[in-house]
Amino acid sequence: MKGSVTGLPYRWAIELAIEGDLRFFSHRDVMRAMERIANRAKLPLRYSRGFNPRPVLSLPCPRPVGVATRDDRLVFALDDPMNEAELRGRLNRQAPEGLRFLAAHLLQGSNTPRVRRVDYELVLAPAQGRELRRRLEELKTMTTWPVQRRGKGGRGRKNAPRPTRTIDIKPMVGELGIQMDVLHFACLAQEQKWAKPGEVLALLGLSVPEHMGRLVRTRIDDDI
Repeated sequence: MKGSVTGLPYRWAIELAIEGDLRFFSHRDVMRAMERIANRAKLPLRYSRGFNPRPVLSLPCPRPVGVATRDDRLVFALDDPMNEAELRGRLNRQAPEGLRFLAAHLLQGSNTPRVRRVDYELVLAPAQGRELRRRLEELKTMTTWPVQRRGKGGRGRKNAPRPTRTIDIKPMVGELGIQMDVLHFACLAQEQKWAKPGEVLALLGLSVPEHMGRLVRTRIDDDI
C-alpha cells in the first residue's frame, strides 16, 4: 500500500527562487512547469481522485507576474517517503534556468502553510530615492492610505466595466522605507486580506508597469 502507515500522503513545502525570464510566467504557467518538473524528476506524486486526476500540488502565495522571488513556496503530496536532499536534488536537476529549489520541509497534518507576511524590495535610481523620501514623509501624516481596487465582473452585459471600490491598505503594509536607495516594504495579512504590491507602488507615485518587472520578493513569513 502506498503512502504512510496511516494511508495519508507525505506532504512537503518547498522553498524556491524564480528569476530571469521565468518571472514573467503567470501563476498557471508556473503550476504547469512545476508539474512537468516533478514528473520528469520521477517523484511519486499523489493524485486527486475522480475522472480527471491531477497532482496534489499548489503555490499558496501566488507571485505577481513580472516579480522575481528569492523566497517562494510549492506544496505537494507524495505517496512514498523521500529525504530532503534527494527530493531537492531531483527537482534541481530538472529545473530550467531561472528556477532553483532551495530547501524542503516535511509538513505535519493536512493544513497548507499560512502566509503572514511577504517582503519586497526595489532598487531605485538616486533621483527616485530623493522624491520617494518626500512621499514617504507625506504618507506618515496620513491616517489612511486609500487605493482604488477593481472588483470582479458580475452578470450582465459582456465587456461591462467592473465596479471599483476604495480600500485602506495602511494596515496591510509594514516597514515601508528606503535604505541605501533600495525601497523596502512588507505586505501583511489582515483577516485574509492583502495589499497588492502594485498598489503600494502606485501609492508612492511609481509607474506600476515600469517598476513591477524590477520588484523582487525577498522573503515569505509562514508557519512551515
